Amino acid sequence: MKKIILILLCFVLLLSGCQKLPKAEPYYSETREDVTFNTQYSYCFKDERNIRCIWKNESTESFSFHDTFELHVLGNDGEWYLLSKGGEVSFNTNYRHGIDPESETSSRYDLSLYTDEIENGKTYRISTYFFDENENNFQVFAEFTCDDKLAEQEMIEVTGSSSREDPEYTDEVEILKPKG
Repeated sequence: MKKIILILLCFVLLLSGCQKLPKAEPYYSETREDVTFNTQYSYCFKDERNIRCIWKNESTESFSFHDTFELHVLGNDGEWYLLSKGGEVSFNTNYRHGIDPESETSSRYDLSLYTDEIENGKTYRISTYFFDENENNFQVFAEFTCDDKLAEQEMIEVTGSSSREDPEYTDEVEILKPKG
């Protein structure tokens, strides 16, 4: 009987020590087909902290976005969960990035704001939003998978190099981080 109680106690302690991630809830229900937001590469390395994303505006109007974003991880149940280091990430959202009609821009997103480590084999997404000239808000997602082998293979196919130190990848683009 003592063994059963001890096993149950260990099980309860184990469960209480597990932190359940909150589900990622959408904050805007709409998106637009003429605006895309994708990661530069489909795969990233486990030690990567800055993910480069490409904003593409195929519309005839300008739009803007702030530097706020969330990082989500795809759970085994097929649901997206919000990653956090235990508190909200605070941004100064007074600074706007504008994108002209029929153009594109790129930005890097600092994953270390939300997690100290991403895991091989897991799929993640950066969630952010933009707004049009009428201040209508739209949510977008850029997915990527952490897989060192596939990231290296993809780098070789795209750039001929197995390193993210390739000049095409490291050209100066704005790194979106919290201000102040």
